[in-house]
Amino acid sequence: MGYWLEDTWYWNLKWRRPLKASETLMVQSLMSDLNLAAIHRLKEDRLIWEWGKDGDYTVNSCMLALERIRYAGSPTYVTNVWKSICPPKTEMTLWLALNEGLCTRAFLVKRHVLSPQEDKCPFCEQHSESVSHILLHCQVVWKLWNKIVDWRGLSWVMPYGLDDLQCQWLGLLQGNHCKFERTVWGGFMFNIVWTIWNARNNLIFEDQKPIWEDILWLLFYFAAGWIRNLNSLFWYTGADLYRNHECISAWSA
Repeated sequence: MGYWLEDTWYWNLKWRRPLKASETLMVQSLMSDLNLAAIHRLKEDRLIWEWGKDGDYTVNSCMLALERIRYAGSPTYVTNVWKSICPPKTEMTLWLALNEGLCTRAFLVKRHVLSPQEDKCPFCEQHSESVSHILLHCQVVWKLWNKIVDWRGLSWVMPYGLDDLQCQWLGLLQGNHCKFERTVWGGFMFNIVWTIWNARNNLIFEDQKPIWEDILWLLFYFAAGWIRNLNSLFWYTGADLYRNHECISAWSA
């Protein structure tokens, strides 16, 4: 197995039969991994969780490690969600949507709560109600997103999914924009997702057919409220926001 030479451990693995060429490469890889660990003669062995502080395991460190593995090379969306300026209910809605946890009809079909024939989107009644469809790609919902983007004087291409949307949303603001403007624009994404999901639930459970112009107006009304929570001196109303987005730039100037 190996031996000690003074305070250094040297591996000396023995095999019952001659190794094949492919196995020799595997042994070389194994030895490289073994040599990464330093063995100390006078220290007791203990388990170390390398993703946590001081080598100790915590649920939070495990969650962050899994997020880094799952979304390597891209921003960790969980951290971004909980750092918004929006109310907790809007943060929770987006978090569930990003994790495919919203109880859409497609979600309920997979769990055999609904039959496959009952998975249609309540807005368009044509396509399966997946998270990406009900919140992004439905032809009715698509118009609402476009109105917000047009209101801000921007142009875009609809992303494939909500994780792509979150990565793209702030990037739509080109040029120099202060932190206040970017924070408010980021909050609109949360607000739109929650507004759409709320309209969907009102249609299904209250039989309230959405009037999208009223919903758009309500979106700006709520936006003015959470912007005021960000800065209590912000005096513009939802009507002011609706008429002209420049009031945000003027306020932050």
